[in-house]
Amino acid sequence: MTAKESADQEVAATNATDDMNTEDQAPENIAENLWVIDGVESPLTPLQFHYLSLLQRLITLKNDYQTDPSYEKWMMDAINKSIYSSLRDCIEANIGDVAKDLLQREHHVN
Repeated sequence: MTAKESADQEVAATNATDDMNTEDQAPENIAENLWVIDGVESPLTPLQFHYLSLLQRLITLKNDYQTDPSYEKWMMDAINKSIYSSLRDCIEANIGDVAKDLLQREHHVN
């Protein structure tokens, strides 16, 4: 056996050991991970959770930016367009009603 072949076998053995170690260290509750957002009763897929959490963050950003002393109209326009885009994503992911409820809550707060 040449030095290259023995090195290849050593690397392959190390990779197999590393793969087993990372599997052993993975949290056991990954399968039990719940995608939950406050105020939403229905279970969410990871993509739906992503869209709704993005929408929530953008709404919070908008609320915070409205009182910012360095307020600029172009920035608020960009935030509003981002919120609209996130709303369209939510509608595509079949959670448009939930997203609209989040936006209505935002309007009642302001």
